[in-house]
Amino acid sequence: MGTLLQLELPRVQKRNIKLARVAGFCFGVRRAVEMAQQARHARSGNITSLGQIVHNSQVIQHLRQQGIETAEALSDISSGAVILSAHGVAPQVLQAAKEQGLDIVDVTCPFVSKVNRTAKQLIEQGYPILLVGDPGHTEVRGVIGTIESMGGSVQLVSHPEEVSALTLGKKVGVISQTTQLAETFAQIVAEVCRRVADVRACNTICGATDELQEAAVALAREVDVVIVIGGRKSANTRRLRQLCEGEGVPAYHIETADDIDSRWLLGKRNIGLTAGASTPDWVIEEVARMLNDGDLPDDWNLHNPER
Repeated sequence: MGTLLQLELPRVQKRNIKLARVAGFCFGVRRAVEMAQQARHARSGNITSLGQIVHNSQVIQHLRQQGIETAEALSDISSGAVILSAHGVAPQVLQAAKEQGLDIVDVTCPFVSKVNRTAKQLIEQGYPILLVGDPGHTEVRGVIGTIESMGGSVQLVSHPEEVSALTLGKKVGVISQTTQLAETFAQIVAEVCRRVADVRACNTICGATDELQEAAVALAREVDVVIVIGGRKSANTRRLRQLCEGEGVPAYHIETADDIDSRWLLGKRNIGLTAGASTPDWVIEEVARMLNDGDLPDDWNLHNPER
């Protein structure tokens, strides 16, 4: 689970390490990892994840040590069980896995499933779908595939300024990738409402994302610098950094303690820590120990409510 390194950091006074009220594993990620581990223990044959179960390299490495491999395509999985990631997959992928004779372990986050159900309801009511999300993200690909499999029309938008280039009709239903910024979703909905009379906006950003973001903003207002811990591919981790910087505080995205540059902490006494929803406890604690001379801070309490 990583080797604790001592980093020679610049000193002004004793550092105050402050952890965000909510940080690290969310309900959906914890559930996905536990389901994958249970599937491994229950099976003797091959078990492979189709893509990363969650967007965190340390978690993927930990699962690999337990015998769970990762493949980027179904064609790379010849037998055994396939784990469908927490981000979900399109129905076509699920069907292909069944036709290939693979044992299916579906660990899709319930909040992602809610996005698909919401899209289905809008389609049944005759609304074309506008999805607020990141192009190429695993969750977005799955949601788009699900909408298309239901015969729905879908367009993808990432930023408010992109709305003017969209071809929109008289009505539209707006939904969101679960890890988007609430502010971005609201701005896009406002732009759409200026152009379309009948807009059904359904905020499908999950509660865990909201709590992580709110806690990160509150933390940034109390510290001199924020260290944001999470996988490089993690969309929600990147947004935590963005939110902290929006509060006028320097914020740095790292994967592990090895990534910290001591220059970031020059003249900084109050150091904030937050972490994306796919970041395991042991990685967060390793960073805290490194910043605090090898020990956890006295008031350390890495507790996340079920969310």
